[in-house]
Amino acid sequence: MKNNRFLPLVSGLLVAVAIQSTGLVLAIDPDLPFNSASSGADGALTFREIITPGRRYHQLVYDGARQQLVMFGGYSDVSGAGGGQNDTWVLDLAGNWKSLTPAASPPQRHAHMMAYDAARQEVVVFGGVLRSNNQAANDTWVWNGLTWTQRSPLNKPGVRHSAGMVYDQARQEVVLFAGVGGTDETWVWNGVNWTIRTPAAKPAGDAGPAMAYDAARQQVVLFHGNRQTWAWNGVNWANVTPGVTPPGRSYAAMGYDASREEVVLFGGNDFNDTWVWNGNSWTQRTPANRPEVRRECTAMAYHPGRQQMVFHGGHIPGVNANTSDTWFWNGTDWAFWSGPSQTFDMSARPGGIWNFTSIDVPPGVTVSFKKNAANTPVRWLANRDVTIRGTVSVDGEFAPANLPEGVTAKGGPGAFDGGDGGVRYNRSSSFAGTAGSGPGGGNPGSDRRQDGSDGLHNQLGGYGNNFLQPLVGGSGGGGGGSSEDTEGGNGGGGGGAILIATSRDLIISGLVRANGGSRQHSGVSWGGRGSGGSILIRADRVTGAGAFRAVGGDEGNDNGRIRIEAHERSFTGTTRPGIVYSLPLPNQDASLEGTLTVTRVAGQNVQQPPSGSQVTPDVIFTQAGRIEVTVTAQNIPNGTEVRLRVTTREGVRSAGPELLTGGSAVFALTVPAGAGTIQAFADYRAGP
Repeated sequence: MKNNRFLPLVSGLLVAVAIQSTGLVLAIDPDLPFNSASSGADGALTFREIITPGRRYHQLVYDGARQQLVMFGGYSDVSGAGGGQNDTWVLDLAGNWKSLTPAASPPQRHAHMMAYDAARQEVVVFGGVLRSNNQAANDTWVWNGLTWTQRSPLNKPGVRHSAGMVYDQARQEVVLFAGVGGTDETWVWNGVNWTIRTPAAKPAGDAGPAMAYDAARQQVVLFHGNRQTWAWNGVNWANVTPGVTPPGRSYAAMGYDASREEVVLFGGNDFNDTWVWNGNSWTQRTPANRPEVRRECTAMAYHPGRQQMVFHGGHIPGVNANTSDTWFWNGTDWAFWSGPSQTFDMSARPGGIWNFTSIDVPPGVTVSFKKNAANTPVRWLANRDVTIRGTVSVDGEFAPANLPEGVTAKGGPGAFDGGDGGVRYNRSSSFAGTAGSGPGGGNPGSDRRQDGSDGLHNQLGGYGNNFLQPLVGGSGGGGGGSSEDTEGGNGGGGGGAILIATSRDLIISGLVRANGGSRQHSGVSWGGRGSGGSILIRADRVTGAGAFRAVGGDEGNDNGRIRIEAHERSFTGTTRPGIVYSLPLPNQDASLEGTLTVTRVAGQNVQQPPSGSQVTPDVIFTQAGRIEVTVTAQNIPNGTEVRLRVTTREGVRSAGPELLTGGSAVFALTVPAGAGTIQAFADYRAGP
């Protein structure tokens, strides 16, 4: 007989709560009666601001007078905001980006040139491609830390874009070279006028040359697309190309690292490598970390306060996408600093509860979560305002068709995993996939090429009840059936569960999302979609025109749950599914929520928390037949009915109910051979 491998998982919990309604509380004082019980011990929760939208062909320089990096313009592909930009951003010493609102700005553009003129203490912008007519320009603008001013020099270069431009500290002038429309001209800016130079030797004209001022050698360094390195001494260009050189490229980022006294070159079309120049030779560095593959049209500058190179944004040709991430270079390695995707790590809190003062999620940022070992819901408590301008996501994972055998699409925090697609028949002698996890887990495809079913969020008793007590995420979709030689489609993970509670106001212009994971066709069958999860909001007031979403994968159904409890509700945004509103309910202590845990199976103790792996099961026994399963409870009254859900490739079955006695319940059941899962659920009524 085959080995019978059985793995118990951390249990879900079902609770239906009967709560007596309360009367209307009239607001008089701005601080209304709701108390989130947050101690504030975890301080303010903030995420790093980013430049929005993502872009390429922008410019970044260090403004020495104001001691901050300045970013201007660039090209964005964002719908409704695409094309050249004319926004101004600064990066302070703490590493936070801040959008400025100057009284005047240059017209929207990209592929312009920019340098900091230290002698005049102003940032200079020249030319680029104007958004208004998609034509190159030759206007000159300067930034004084407060506003932009257009200059009207008597002489100036012709229209151009994608040139090289840096400040020559030794000569106290800005140097401009080449660019599209600029052939091989060299111009200098003295703060009043542009003057063309006529060097005896010069590089070939090129689009997107990399240029930096090498302060240690007091010369401008240019790296050319044909792999040549040139140096400018204020009078002539000299070809100083060494024997070892970076591969040829255009639109690379280059800057001078004053701490290490070397020029740093990164990326360019088809590259994401790092090279340094010491005045005589190029050396390739091999950092452990670096920005994504093939980064071009980026921006980079040195920050003296941080003693690091700062690299931002650019274009990733392979996926045709612009980015808005920020990286730091310390001379040895690149370190990711901020970007559109930022992760909140739950692993240090077994109960999933945080006590913040305030919470702020910036625009353009999507916060996702690294789950804790117990897979609890997210519980953010605050005693001051909560502002959500970006996205908070507890979505379940997408279910790609190429997951390794035994690896599932994970549910969000507090939710359940999708099922595995069936293993191809010529390996397993079966077409059947596995069921999605959770009490509403989707059934598997049991026959050849049969699709798996979607996960549900309202399958049993109080699971998914309107009170969201307890807070629990969605169930996973079932795995699809295989064919003779192809695996079935995997099921999506269930949408997670999140509580955000504040003693003051929750203001949302962004999005809170608890969607189920979508599915993908494997070539023979579909897996099921993950169910929508749960979003619970508690506050004095809930305002704003943002959005809440808790829907099944691929927006297939509206089976998630959203509940807002507040004394004042002026929220004017959108929701899917519809919101259940009420006043804040009394006696809602997040730390006392009940839990069920499978602790013993077939005479073997289960290590906690169980891994849930079907490749390396938590419990292994060697024959099918009758077994006992012990479930223990916390904060659930004795006398509560508990049920088991058992899933194997032979189908889904249930056991119970059994009553909790002395904090535990014991089940006797018959199981087949093969790997499977056990989950425990309860349905009880508790007073407020």
